[in-house]
Amino acid sequence: MNNIVRTFLTFFIVLSLHCSVVNGQETKQTKNALAFINATIYVSPTDPAILEGIVVIENDKIIAVGKKNEVKLPENAKLIDCKDLTITAGFWNSHVHFTDPKIANAPSLSNSELSNYLEQFLIKYGFTYAFDIGSFPDNTNNIRQRINNGSISGPLILTTGLPLTAEDGTPFYVKAMNIKLPELTSVDVAVKIVNQNIAAGLDGIKIFSGSPMGPGKAEKMMPVEIAKAVINTAHKKGKLVFAHPSVNDGILVSLESGVDILAHTTPDGGLAWDSQMIRQMVKKNLYLIPTLKLWKWSLANNNQSPQQIEDFVSIAIGQVKDFNEAGGKLLFGTDIGFMDDFDPTDEYVYLQKAQLNFRQILAMLTTIPSEKYGFSKQYGKLAVGMTADMVVFNGNPELDIRTLADVKYTVRKGEIVYTKKD
Repeated sequence: MNNIVRTFLTFFIVLSLHCSVVNGQETKQTKNALAFINATIYVSPTDPAILEGIVVIENDKIIAVGKKNEVKLPENAKLIDCKDLTITAGFWNSHVHFTDPKIANAPSLSNSELSNYLEQFLIKYGFTYAFDIGSFPDNTNNIRQRINNGSISGPLILTTGLPLTAEDGTPFYVKAMNIKLPELTSVDVAVKIVNQNIAAGLDGIKIFSGSPMGPGKAEKMMPVEIAKAVINTAHKKGKLVFAHPSVNDGILVSLESGVDILAHTTPDGGLAWDSQMIRQMVKKNLYLIPTLKLWKWSLANNNQSPQQIEDFVSIAIGQVKDFNEAGGKLLFGTDIGFMDDFDPTDEYVYLQKAQLNFRQILAMLTTIPSEKYGFSKQYGKLAVGMTADMVVFNGNPELDIRTLADVKYTVRKGEIVYTKKD
């Protein structure tokens, strides 16, 4: 009898261990389901809105979404009433920098300190994913490792590490911080550095196709043959290349070399984008991150008048309008980390002034980046089987685009990681 008892005990202990550890990895214990009810739901930028809808999540996946009379709620579901609230998929910010002095030494920060910063930086505005396109890799990797291992809550982070420049092309504002960026002095050096960066685990590459050298000085253009070496090497490894163009000539370098994504508009040159250049941008599938609020912030910090700011930003708004109307693809990004004002409201308003409607802006935040970065099967839409990353915000963005920044809940991998305090 004792042998039988021992045999059964051993069986159940082994079974228990097998259920909690598979191939050396812990599996998530079953959680109570969450059901967000009575919401207006945009499952994607193109599908009709679902009124008085329900989204049900369990563990880190969406298990149901639809009208309330079509969705059966799990018996154990915790109900969250979303009357007068709107739900979309989680947002991407495709232009951030983890370079703020507050987190410049991330390993020295406690989990609480870092989590609080990330909430203010991204999470409270619904950003569940971020592409960092200029930071010190060791510091950024410390942040994302702590997110990935569950020590803190935060977004999915992709990073390019430090940007690459032409010889003597470190931008003046970077030099002012006593930092010298990797400078590409030849094709061979470009290939070597790109291969090293990708081998180190970086998710993309950023170049300065046109480097700003300071007030009254001409921009330093990256030689096309060196830019081509960067892009060709990155593409062979399946990685995208971002470019900071500074002025229209920087866009021409980007076009000729095969850059994937422009990190900015170019109001610095004071010129509209001519139709021929825009046609080439669209033909070559060159994506654009407008960063419109950045120009307002930069000029305000330089004590420019409201009229000067309006005139300058209007150039960038016109560039976005013309590019969008020609069929160009846009990604949402704000350059926070360089910019210390994290609120994206002005960016939404400026995009609307460029004649983009809510659904086009929603696509910039969700489906377009998810597809471009290779995550369309996981992120970007609210559908059964997709990762449960969601934004729940007050009001109706069809009526007021500013409501996109008035977030009530941010949900990441099925957990509410942010709740707005009443």
